Amino acid sequence: MFDDDDDDGFGQRKKASIADADLDITPMIDVTFLLLIFFMVTSTMQGTPDRDIPTAKSGTAKSPAGMVELVILAPATAGGNPALEVDGRPASLEEFRSQLLQKSGDGELEVMILAERQVPNGFVGEVETILAEIRNLKYHFGVQEKR
Repeated sequence: MFDDDDDDGFGQRKKASIADADLDITPMIDVTFLLLIFFMVTSTMQGTPDRDIPTAKSGTAKSPAGMVELVILAPATAGGNPALEVDGRPASLEEFRSQLLQKSGDGELEVMILAERQVPNGFVGEVETILAEIRNLKYHFGVQEKR
């Protein structure tokens, strides 16, 4: 009725030794990693939602025909300077200024500015400063129409 190894002879049970109390947590770690992998694989990744940009309440679309087209390309390397293209040809800020001064002598001049998203705002400000120095000049920013 009583097991001899659990009884010390006086009707009391022996306490389990510390060596018998070791707990193997390897299966618990395995289950944790399996659950982690399961939830990573089955979850859907959601990016940031598109911004809801309001439509213009004033102004009309301008055709770039007959305008000087200024394209500002993003820097090729981090910390580099953006590149300018005036009517499809590479130019520096000084070359751009001199071309505009020459063309503005003929009368009113219009410039269409097309800048890539990664162009630093400060550089576009420098271009606007040059444009503000020239008389009889109007400039427009080209934007992508909402689809």
